[in-house]
Amino acid sequence: MERVRFTLLLGLLLASCSGEILGGVSAGARPDDVTTPARPPPPAQVTEEPRAPPVVPVTALRRLSAAELDRTLADLTGDRSRLAVTLLPGTTFTPFDNDTALQAPSAIWVEAVERLADTITTQTLADPARRQRVLPCTPTGNQDLACLDRFIETFGRRALRRPLTPAEKVELKSLHAQALERGDFLTSVGLIMRRLLQDPELHFRVELGAPQADGTTKLDAFEVASRLSFFLQGRAPSDWLLDLAQAGALDTTEGLRAAATRLVSEPAGRARIEEFHAMWLGYLTLPHDGAFNQRLVNESTALVRRVVFEQPGDYRRLFLSDETYVDPTLAAHYGLPAPAGGAPGWVPYGASGRKGILSHGALLSNGVKQTDTSPTLRGLWVRNRLFCSEIPAPPPNVVADVPPPAQNGVVCKKARYAVHDSVASCAACHTSMDPIGFGLEQFDRTGRFRAVEADHPECVIDGQGALEGVGSFKGPAELAELMIGTGAVEACTVKQLFRFVNGRRDRSEDAPLLALLTEQFHAGGRRFDALLVDLVSHETFLRRRLEVTP
Repeated sequence: MERVRFTLLLGLLLASCSGEILGGVSAGARPDDVTTPARPPPPAQVTEEPRAPPVVPVTALRRLSAAELDRTLADLTGDRSRLAVTLLPGTTFTPFDNDTALQAPSAIWVEAVERLADTITTQTLADPARRQRVLPCTPTGNQDLACLDRFIETFGRRALRRPLTPAEKVELKSLHAQALERGDFLTSVGLIMRRLLQDPELHFRVELGAPQADGTTKLDAFEVASRLSFFLQGRAPSDWLLDLAQAGALDTTEGLRAAATRLVSEPAGRARIEEFHAMWLGYLTLPHDGAFNQRLVNESTALVRRVVFEQPGDYRRLFLSDETYVDPTLAAHYGLPAPAGGAPGWVPYGASGRKGILSHGALLSNGVKQTDTSPTLRGLWVRNRLFCSEIPAPPPNVVADVPPPAQNGVVCKKARYAVHDSVASCAACHTSMDPIGFGLEQFDRTGRFRAVEADHPECVIDGQGALEGVGSFKGPAELAELMIGTGAVEACTVKQLFRFVNGRRDRSEDAPLLALLTEQFHAGGRRFDALLVDLVSHETFLRRRLEVTP
């Protein structure tokens, strides 16, 4: 019965949103980093031409990612087994896990939600500590309707992220009469929990708001609270944030900024910013053994924490830092001095050719084929992730999964990859990717320095690379300096954050808003924490706009 109800509610919900579940991308868009070709952006230039005012971004119906759902369920019920990640269909990262183009519900997903709700309810009510977490009172008997009302109001508000309507309370309370025929008070609680844990408003971020004369929709305070919390903490809003919404404290810019600042400063907020960087920069999962993976993640996370939270300031230090956080094992792996005292700590890069996060094994693990690095894939990764350039996919008749083969006795990688320059249709794209990869080639897939190729020690790696239209470089330190000098990286940082917030790629109509946010980022000393608050306090964050379809 509950699954039928859930499916019907979901169908009505999707129909009421005019099919906008796929409204976050244009027809034919691919869910990856490869779309349409573009040259690297030139150095930032000041223009005096008038710019169109920012428009409210198109927002599709958003489904909670598996990670967001797990955190929400942990807050609701104390369940920390990450059942959503385990039971729900697998997540695709593009590079973020919230791409609305990939969130259409399926029969498999509906069945998984039903199983998830049943498992969590059963386990919660069987555990006295978790049962106390969901029940705000101790029932005096099966007919303790006052306690039942309190449970419905408190659990319902937290699950749906808004106060329940009188009709919803009556409907949920009606389950109590059914339960008494079969069991006791906890049976009633179980039925209501299963019902709410399958509610579409728990699994989707429904934003009905108030329609405006300009065709946009102004979000109500609870919808704003949800937007804030899912963006800045990756979970449903806590009671204190719902209380602020109910009191009208989020209706002013000052109140909104204060709430955002608090969300970012909490442990969950810091973890969310670290998660954003891990997805964006490609080290959420790594291909090495568990202990080594953790060392690499610890190194990159420590730098993000330092730049964003511990010593907030110019965000460019993420790419230009002259020291890194390592334990003795990782220091030896990199050929750097060991931290003092034998514990993990900060050590200088010195004359190693390293600088900033581009030197980390976590990032250098991107762009590999089989057991070796691919200059093409490394260059593609830099273009897509750090410049927000778009490189087209190779033609269907090209076998892109293997590197260029040896020909006429030529085995050295740089000579083999030169074949890309000899074919005009290949050179158009490869000249913007391969030279970047070769500039990083002296660092293997784990971030360790090497002077010769692993399989061909007779092949010396010169490490010379080039950033098309900008200049030549050797190694991650010089690449970072070239990148930062273009001004494109900070613009791409804002763009990646926009994609993360909206669950879709940006479009031409988003350019004025992106330009404004980039200007604010620059004017504010390039502080990433300030960028977060500026973004959520802009009027466009408080509204939504539907996709207009022919």
